[in-house]
Amino acid sequence: MNKKVFIILLFFIFIFLIPFYYQFSFCKYIFNDCFICTKIQIDKKPLIEVLGISNTNTGYEKYANSTHLISLRVKITEKNIAINNFNRDTIQIFINNTHIIPSINIGLISNKNGEILYDVILLNLTGNGILSIVFPEGIVEDSFGLKNDFQKFDTGILIDNISPNSTCEELSTENNKSQYIVHSNENLRPINGWDFNYTDFSLSKTFSSPVYYPISITDYAGNTSEVFVDIKHAKNIMLYYANHNGYITKSFDSNGQISGKQAILDSSSKKSERIITHLDGDIKNDSLQARVFDYTYWGENTRAICNSSKIVYTYGYYPSSTTWIDITSRNSIRFLNKISLQLGGYGHNATGNSCSNYKTPIPKEIAEQNLYGLSGIALKLKDCEEYSIVYQIYVHSIGWLKTSSDGEETTYAHNKPFSAIRINIVPKSEKSHLMNYWNRVIYTNYVE
Repeated sequence: MNKKVFIILLFFIFIFLIPFYYQFSFCKYIFNDCFICTKIQIDKKPLIEVLGISNTNTGYEKYANSTHLISLRVKITEKNIAINNFNRDTIQIFINNTHIIPSINIGLISNKNGEILYDVILLNLTGNGILSIVFPEGIVEDSFGLKNDFQKFDTGILIDNISPNSTCEELSTENNKSQYIVHSNENLRPINGWDFNYTDFSLSKTFSSPVYYPISITDYAGNTSEVFVDIKHAKNIMLYYANHNGYITKSFDSNGQISGKQAILDSSSKKSERIITHLDGDIKNDSLQARVFDYTYWGENTRAICNSSKIVYTYGYYPSSTTWIDITSRNSIRFLNKISLQLGGYGHNATGNSCSNYKTPIPKEIAEQNLYGLSGIALKLKDCEEYSIVYQIYVHSIGWLKTSSDGEETTYAHNKPFSAIRINIVPKSEKSHLMNYWNRVIYTNYVE
């Protein structure tokens, strides 16, 4: 390499290194310490939040009435609280835009790490509309003078204190049945044994027999109304019965009608001496089974003969306390041109009447007191799983007794014969409704 080339190469190397040299040569000292010039604390306003809400109206939590408890879990976030006026006097409750004053209970759940939790419980919520809770501005203030903002929380719960209104209709269907429809002005809860008729506003059920009783319909909020089921035209299953209690019997009663009511109207002491019954329609006539307790003047181990049918009736249980008879037994008769089952017999209180194995005629003074007749009865249905039979007896000077059903014996005492009876066949789902209705008249002289 010649001298000239070498000098040119050194010149370019020098020019290239000059920037790096000046980068380091201008810094005389390196500082490793940091200094705080000022300290600034940034504070937020107190915050009130609703974390959750619960309702004792189980299954229908978006609806409530004055009987339900509404509980809200509320959180206040603030580490430096100076004033806390979160109490029943400062929070406000609204139904739609109407301010109400319900029962308010506030319980402290916890207070730690700058968070306070409360349970706010509301009861006796009056009015109708959407429930909301308002936290006014300034009920919580921190040590720097900052206050919470106004907040309104919509719970999404509809308060409803109005019972549902309804209309009803009976529609005849095939096979002599009836469809009963209950139309309401609002959504209804299900009823066992009933179906929704296209919407939750309408309930329906098919009936085979005439019947009359009330049911309760309930809206989502828990308000109830009483609606009467009044089936008049269904004839698919018919139960006919006649009660012979000393009055002339010209026709059968049926499906819940009072048989022997004239004795009640007259306050008569006359007693039921025999009951005659049969079934008609889409049911076997021998499905009805029965037994009675027959209280007679002659006492145990005696038997007498019915003055009209010549059927034998006996003191005590017939056929026994554990067995049953039906229309296929020897107690079947033709009455009012219908083959029927007879229970008991006519002649219990006839002057001079006597039993067949003891020739002891009834004295006139005894006969006039009407002391004897049927004092207990039990009825049941054979091979009818969908239906129940319900019955109630009336005892002179006592009134109507508690309703019985499906084989239970009904009696006040075996030495207290009854004067009137009513019987009905109903779907099993409706049994309790009918029994509860008939039981309203216990120990009264009610006549429909």
